[in-house]
Amino acid sequence: MKLYLETKLMTLEDEEHEIILRVKDEEFLGYDRIINNDVLSKNEEGKFIVREQKTWWNFPLYEIEDEEIIDFDYNKYSYFADTDRRMALAFKINELYNPPSEAKILRRTLKKILDNLGIVDEDFRKYNDKVEAIISKNPKG
Repeated sequence: MKLYLETKLMTLEDEEHEIILRVKDEEFLGYDRIINNDVLSKNEEGKFIVREQKTWWNFPLYEIEDEEIIDFDYNKYSYFADTDRRMALAFKINELYNPPSEAKILRRTLKKILDNLGIVDEDFRKYNDKVEAIISKNPKG
């Protein structure tokens, strides 16, 4: 059977792995490889199962090695370990991320670096003076 595969290269602890993300037996936009293989079977809806179905994260089950589809044991790699914690931290960081505050930190840091190095950048000075003037006209509280 001719299979169309969407894959992703991942560098893990031991080596680079070509992980299978999606498989169809008909051509689709974005496929990366075509392989003749009868290893994978379809589920009752007619779809190939290439990701585990027991967790929210749907870890990959197969990879390509030497033009063959082989089992991929995601449990062996630290990247897939403790995913719940990593995703919870990413969610909290995204909630707390404040782009204007981040821009203020970057602007002030850049000003300090330029001042310490004695570099005068007129475009940055005009921009920074304008921003500081706006801030001083609109005090907190």
